[in-house]
Amino acid sequence: MNVFKKYKIKHIFFGAFSIFMTVVFLVITLVTYHISANEMVKTTTEYQQRSLQLLSADLNSRLKSIEDYSIVLARQQNFREVIRGNVEHSQQQSLTNDFSNIVYSVPALHSIEVYTWYPPLDNINYPVRYNILSMVREKEWFPNLDSVLYEWIGERKVDTIAGEQTVISYGRIINTTRGNLQAILILNLDPVILQGWLFQYSTSADLVLLDSEGIILSSTGSQEIGDDYYQDILELVRNNETNNYVEDEGDLIVASTLPTNDWVVMEITPYEDIIEGSRLMAVTLIIIGLIAFMFALIVNYLLTKRFTDPILQLVHAMKNYRLNDKKDTLPSDYKNEFGQLFKGYRDLITRSESLHNSLMEQSKRKREAEIKALQANINPHFLYNTLDQLNWSAIEHGYQDMSHMLELLGKMLRIGLSKGESIITLGDEIKYLHYYLQLQKIEKGEFFEYEIDVPEHLLIFYIPKLTFQPFVENSIIHGFRGRRKGKVQLKVRDEKEHLLIEINDNGVGFQSLTKNSSQDTGGYGITNVIERFNAYFGNHASINITNREEGGTAVLLRIPKVLDRENIEKYTD
Repeated sequence: MNVFKKYKIKHIFFGAFSIFMTVVFLVITLVTYHISANEMVKTTTEYQQRSLQLLSADLNSRLKSIEDYSIVLARQQNFREVIRGNVEHSQQQSLTNDFSNIVYSVPALHSIEVYTWYPPLDNINYPVRYNILSMVREKEWFPNLDSVLYEWIGERKVDTIAGEQTVISYGRIINTTRGNLQAILILNLDPVILQGWLFQYSTSADLVLLDSEGIILSSTGSQEIGDDYYQDILELVRNNETNNYVEDEGDLIVASTLPTNDWVVMEITPYEDIIEGSRLMAVTLIIIGLIAFMFALIVNYLLTKRFTDPILQLVHAMKNYRLNDKKDTLPSDYKNEFGQLFKGYRDLITRSESLHNSLMEQSKRKREAEIKALQANINPHFLYNTLDQLNWSAIEHGYQDMSHMLELLGKMLRIGLSKGESIITLGDEIKYLHYYLQLQKIEKGEFFEYEIDVPEHLLIFYIPKLTFQPFVENSIIHGFRGRRKGKVQLKVRDEKEHLLIEINDNGVGFQSLTKNSSQDTGGYGITNVIERFNAYFGNHASINITNREEGGTAVLLRIPKVLDRENIEKYTD
């Protein structure tokens, strides 16, 4: 059913324009909400990751000081004499007083426990407690400590004058010169102090500190110490090597590992809190849009009525026309196309009226086609002009590196667009890669080097666009991860009817790079190159990726020589 033939023009005009405005409004609102929400999540994640790294370093430093205290205490001569059991009661009491003073002077320390074969008989001095060493074999934490000699053994319950309390313990084993177990020194950390360290970072963020097993050691929220609720989430975070964050039940969880003891500090942020700004923006857009939409509907209705009333008058006159009936009901004050239509009708020149309507329709279609053509040409031109304006703005403000990067990006875009062509010369492909490597050089400085060796007579041959960049990007983003310096080399050689391209780097190697290739840009880019090679050249081209003996990745591309982009299809099987 053709609605243009069934319904009145004013209804079609008004309805179509209203539907168009509704669709545009909904698309703009949804796209804006989606983009802003994603950007807020991305920005929040990056900020929290940087902040948690600082917090991890601070916590690690504080915990390291506790470990240093254990070394100092274990090396005290008086302590060594006491655990050998050949001292007087006064020396034992002196050691207890020394240890107690350490606990009182270090706010983070809750108490000290000593397991020895010769504990003092009057073992009632708090915060220093002595226990018989034979009891330690029954403790669930002893096997782990026995295998490493010193370790954070996590959350424990200890008896105090005030009753049983929770502490975070660090243990150190002391052996005799013959390697026999002589004593165990345990420093207990006060969880309240540990929680205070977290609150020093933020009083509003929900922070959780986990040990290596995923047990909660401290938190700024309602989580209980000793709970293992986050064990599964900790595994997800550790497996998510590229991002170090996960989304769980509406929460964004960002984590950072303490370098020395494999503890993990996590910041938990409700997803709803992150996107609250996006929702507010969406609601604001909806309110503004509804007001604008109502105003547009009114304007649309008035315009529709203005445009359709004369037509309705003409239609009414035509329906009521009778032969030799000279009655003229049409207005005579129209000076535009409607006036011409009315004049044609008055003169009873039906053919002229039909021709006029036909010409008007053709003119309308021609204008629409010209507007579409102009819009198609404006988009790349607008992009280049915008980059040029940004470049001049950077130059005026003295941002030379930014200016250079914008200039390189503009050059890359011109080659990348290539007037819609998917096949370009090797020379243009080398230029594109050179601009990309210059951008990386600006960012990484002396820590990045590259070398391009291409004989000049090979630059005229055609290859698929964006062939080299995915391999080079994979080397830079993944191959040099964790390395201070990196170098990429590209060589092109002539082999009879083929071009041989070598792309080498001194990174970590191909196996580690492709471990999660389905999740990274490099993996998709390389897959895209392989698919395009298969589409253009079939079995006449090949891609070989191997690990270099001296370290890094070697990529060998073999491509047929093509002097005319029109003849590239002959290679397809």
